[in-house]
Amino acid sequence: MENGFIKRWTRLPVGDRSELRNKLLMFSFFLLIAIIIWLLNAMGKNYSTVIDYPVTYTDMPDQNVLVGEMPEQLKLRVDAHGYALLRYKLIGKPQPIVFKVSSFAMNRIGNDSTRTYILTRYIREQVSRQLPPELQLLEIKPDSLLFHFARLKSKSVPVKSTLRFTVDKQFTIKDDIIFIPDSVKVSGPDYIIDTISRIRTRNEDLGLLSRSYKGSIRLEKIENVDLSTSRVDCRIELERFTELQFYVPIKALNVPDSIIVQTFPSAVRVTCNVGLSQYDRLDRNIFSATVDYSEISEGKNTLTVHLKNVPVYVRSFNYTPGTVEFLLTEK
Repeated sequence: MENGFIKRWTRLPVGDRSELRNKLLMFSFFLLIAIIIWLLNAMGKNYSTVIDYPVTYTDMPDQNVLVGEMPEQLKLRVDAHGYALLRYKLIGKPQPIVFKVSSFAMNRIGNDSTRTYILTRYIREQVSRQLPPELQLLEIKPDSLLFHFARLKSKSVPVKSTLRFTVDKQFTIKDDIIFIPDSVKVSGPDYIIDTISRIRTRNEDLGLLSRSYKGSIRLEKIENVDLSTSRVDCRIELERFTELQFYVPIKALNVPDSIIVQTFPSAVRVTCNVGLSQYDRLDRNIFSATVDYSEISEGKNTLTVHLKNVPVYVRSFNYTPGTVEFLLTEK
């Protein structure tokens, strides 16, 4: 059909084709004028329609925080000129309605003071004042808003390292990892804050450390919880270490008064690495090697040695032997 039209068009004399083209242009012009007049007439009329309008919630009751999901938009039935509705559609993201929660009396759900509701017909005046003047508010949906509150609580908790790194074999950590500040204030719903005992750092990999480290470390975020700071300064000081060897006598625990326990050997050899700055602090008498008499059973001729009271600044240690033979004699 299209090919037939083209053939007929090409067969027309040039003058006829020009005249027909002018008629088509004239028809299109008047059709466009008619459409514009119709649109102007339509836009000048009033219409009742439902629009989705964004809303934010502020001014919570004292020492309360809002938890759970709240509608991010209200469905508003409005009456307005077509021009106003078209402008609203073109804007796309109007200024949100600010809903001041504490300015309204809430209705409890049963005896639960943390769950309340308000009928949206009572917020109509507040909402209407925040709408553009050309929008006349007729109705708000949903017909009620449900609020779930929790008590606002704050406390300070220590920073816990989850950093990953390895220390060059020539070095050891001089002190524990230092964070500044070493604790942060957490604030949020009480049922969440009560479960928080520490704030972890982000699980970052610092790689191989061959010199002291200084840097800023991000803290792990917790949903619905505010932190007094999102970053802490971190220091990891390295130093060279020295190896020490010494003997610690073995003591028997839980021994009846009528029994004497002798172990073979009577002491264990301890080998440990200590940073040079801690060398003079190391008191070998602090270490304690023990066996437990209550572990003796029939047919058993060895006891396990336990090394205790190892200072925190001792970075690595081992001892030998791990088990000893024993002899029981009566007093």
